Amino acid sequence: MKSPLFFFAALTALSVPAARVSAHEGHNKAPGESGAGPLTGPVTLTATAEKNLGLKTEAAELRTLEKTVAILGNVELDPSRVAAIASRISGRITRLTVKEGDRVAEGDFLLEVESRQIGDPPPKLQFKSPIAATVYEQPIFTGDSVEPNARLLTLADLSELYLVGRLYEGQAAQVKKGQTVRIRAEAYPEDQFTGTVEGYTPRLDPETRTLGVRVRVANPDQKLLPNMRATLQIVTAQADTVITVPLSAVLGESGNLFVFVQDDKDPHTFTRTPVVVGQRDDRYAEVIEGVLPGANVVTVGNYQLQYVAPTPPKEAPAAATAATKAPAAKPADDGHKH
Repeated sequence: MKSPLFFFAALTALSVPAARVSAHEGHNKAPGESGAGPLTGPVTLTATAEKNLGLKTEAAELRTLEKTVAILGNVELDPSRVAAIASRISGRITRLTVKEGDRVAEGDFLLEVESRQIGDPPPKLQFKSPIAATVYEQPIFTGDSVEPNARLLTLADLSELYLVGRLYEGQAAQVKKGQTVRIRAEAYPEDQFTGTVEGYTPRLDPETRTLGVRVRVANPDQKLLPNMRATLQIVTAQADTVITVPLSAVLGESGNLFVFVQDDKDPHTFTRTPVVVGQRDDRYAEVIEGVLPGANVVTVGNYQLQYVAPTPPKEAPAAATAATKAPAAKPADDGHKH
């Protein structure tokens, strides 16, 4: 892994004429960690440098911040959207047209069981899907023996799921049915899902002193799957409308926080600007001082940007060096003739 000094050296070595610099992306420390001291002053980048850094900006805006309770949760099936396929007769499977992971529509043919009862031909029982779903479990194969009431297939509609997490006893009073929940799954860190608090377990766990909370989430693309882990941000209240920037825009340590503001006249120039930050939620931070609404702040690539050498000020035009000669003075007339 490379230290911030590497980036400074690399960026300086790749500088281009007219005090414009080029940069490479990558870093190995989180904002606020010790390392090479960040440089100050405006920085002007080439288009190539911005692309290498992957710079992204977002405007500071007036927003209503939200108070949230954060918990961890697991994805689970909605029991009302699960169907079990079982046989009422003993026999063997003669046809099987699906496998785990297949999606089926309501009424699709699934399998056929030939009865052990004597007949020519023996009686056969066909099974069709009672719901539009995904084949969640398939423990049987063609030719397997079947006993009455044995589960042959499990079908699950994954278009809506539950996320189940646990609240500490002191958090329980803040969470109510119907509250909005923002969800981020470990499998899809860039995606945000939205759910709704639907209910709770009827009792506290006596050992952990926690209360189970159930959140319903729409899953039309079926990205979420049972047993995935996720972070749940339950929105419990709203605060006043304030100037905000994304959390990713703020760098530094407490008492020494800053953002990079894009110049409104030259979009390739960025200025490190100290800020005073107030309340936060899981997405935005209130800016009390330092940034006005409409200012574009860097949200991606700002960590590397703090180690780019500042752009030197332009030199003033050279002053004229040739002195202007004054005309020779005429001798004074004293009134005498020579």
